[in-house]
Amino acid sequence: MIKKFIVSFLCVVFIAGVIFSGVCLLYFAIPSQTAMNSISLPSTVEDPEETESSSTEDEEESEDTYLADVHQSLTLREGPSSDSDAIASLTPMTHLRVIEFVEDTDYALVEVQTGEYESYRGYVNSEYITQLGEPTIRIGTEE
Repeated sequence: MIKKFIVSFLCVVFIAGVIFSGVCLLYFAIPSQTAMNSISLPSTVEDPEETESSSTEDEEESEDTYLADVHQSLTLREGPSSDSDAIASLTPMTHLRVIEFVEDTDYALVEVQTGEYESYRGYVNSEYITQLGEPTIRIGTEE
């Protein structure tokens, strides 16, 4: 009688464990509606020939794309001088498109490509920008 009870009890525990495992598997394997909405898929499939031409365009764009390689902020100025008025303080890793390096100065005319000041134009000290893809020097917080 006791053996029958123990076997029955173990069967019930086993079945409950299998059901619980199945429910957990379904709960964690099926993404929630919020997760499903956050997934973005391309609306069109590109032709391989178009992809090749766009990749060369991307390479050309990255040649003049730089990062704000600073510890805390990089000052965007109205002119190519530290005496010029500040337009904005750019955060580390802000992407900048260099329009031109100003001759006989350490400044570059840039257009901000990311962040709060996107599309702003101004001058930054070129010693504090690093070309996209190159190793950064000063990223982080130093006090």
